[in-house]
Amino acid sequence: MTAVSKKSNYKCREGVLADAEAIHILMQRAFADYAKKKNKENDGEKVINSALREELDAVKADLNNNIVLVLTNGDEIIASLRLEEISEKRYLLKRFAVSPVYQNQGLGTMLFQQAVDKLKELNAHYLQLYSSLENEKLICFYQGLGFNCLETDHSKGYERGLWVKTIK
Repeated sequence: MTAVSKKSNYKCREGVLADAEAIHILMQRAFADYAKKKNKENDGEKVINSALREELDAVKADLNNNIVLVLTNGDEIIASLRLEEISEKRYLLKRFAVSPVYQNQGLGTMLFQQAVDKLKELNAHYLQLYSSLENEKLICFYQGLGFNCLETDHSKGYERGLWVKTIK
């Protein structure tokens, strides 16, 4: 799984246990940047994000038990996502992150397409995720990837949606 840009050689691969620390650091950077943007938009209202509280052991558990894909630029992990089978033929996309310096270059979409290809190999039918409905950029991004918002809730202290995409 290699994707080549005119500027760089990006490679998508399955994560391994040795990637745990780099993935953990990526998550902290990507979600801290998101929280800062949200704070600026909300005049200092604190955004609670469970990704920022995630421990290294949780990353290791996902590497051992779920599908973890990483996008690299050389030796650097610049994006990652995790796929957890939550019922037969249905997967949850979680902890989808792109390093702030690599955002808005199509790399998240590139990594996501590799995830869809992997799910097709597994004969998955649906992919779902939860995401904030307070960030127009995220809403547009997920709609552009073919997700539809099926329901909303405020259980995490902010408005979020359950987004679903048909795979097959």
